[in-house]
Amino acid sequence: MFTTIWAKPISKKHLAIGAFCFLFQSYVWGQIPTYQFQTLSGVNPATHTYFQKYLFKRKNPADFMLQVRLKAFDFESKDAFKFQAEVYVVRDSILGPQLLYTYKSQFNTQGFKTKSDHWEDMAKLSSQSLQTQFDQWWKNNWDKDPKLIQEIRVTFLPDYVPHSMDRDTLYFGQKNLDWNDFTAKPYPGSRFAAQIFSNFEYHATPRIEGAILYLPIQVKVYMLRSHSWKKENLPDRALDHESTHFKITQQAAQQFKAQIQQKKLRPLWYESELQWWFLDAYRWMNSTQKMYDEATQHGIYEAEQIKWNDKFR
Repeated sequence: MFTTIWAKPISKKHLAIGAFCFLFQSYVWGQIPTYQFQTLSGVNPATHTYFQKYLFKRKNPADFMLQVRLKAFDFESKDAFKFQAEVYVVRDSILGPQLLYTYKSQFNTQGFKTKSDHWEDMAKLSSQSLQTQFDQWWKNNWDKDPKLIQEIRVTFLPDYVPHSMDRDTLYFGQKNLDWNDFTAKPYPGSRFAAQIFSNFEYHATPRIEGAILYLPIQVKVYMLRSHSWKKENLPDRALDHESTHFKITQQAAQQFKAQIQQKKLRPLWYESELQWWFLDAYRWMNSTQKMYDEATQHGIYEAEQIKWNDKFR
């Protein structure tokens, strides 16, 4: 008999587009990639032509094309002008624009006789202020912001096998399974002789450096003694049956790692892809455990049991 518990992946989300060739060369030579404001939207559309004049004057090809949204552009009073803008990057058609930066400012307008005479003045001042501040943000953050990641480099740590024994958790590879590892009370009325409670999970701690996300991944394959039980006076082949359940769980963890190695993780979607491949391996594990019990009749058919033992030796 086989039972699973909760799975514990650590991440969330879905995938990105690949790296630009020019950008990749920039990383190699240590240069900062270029950006260009491409589109404008938001409040006070009558003033957008002024922003086009002062904020969108760069015409050279750029590595990143950015969007600007005006959130506030108006006179709060006769002496104060409020400006707020957000900068977005679009790297995936499904995810759409991703917020990079928010800028807020307030300008003193004492001495202005009328608003209508100064819309262009305020657009010019706002554009210059936003450009200066965003330039500084870009220099400090282009290689750290998750939305600008260009590449993912995955490494696999050895499967987690601690040196010291835990009272309840036995990790795959610590020692050979024995009946002393089945400490729970048998389920009343169960027709099975024993049941192992095995599971696997993964842990990853991402680190961003130079617009590259480094992703070390470690899997843990284990069984819980306090949820695994047996009845009295069982033959050794009954233990073989439970041991093979444990090995199938371990094989599922290896298949999860193999999926990641075979397919390239995409920057904006890597967390969702990890979740998907984890669940795919988990489904394989559950279906294989079920097939195994059906084929061996929970260890009763000795010839089938030997075949499965050999298969997952």
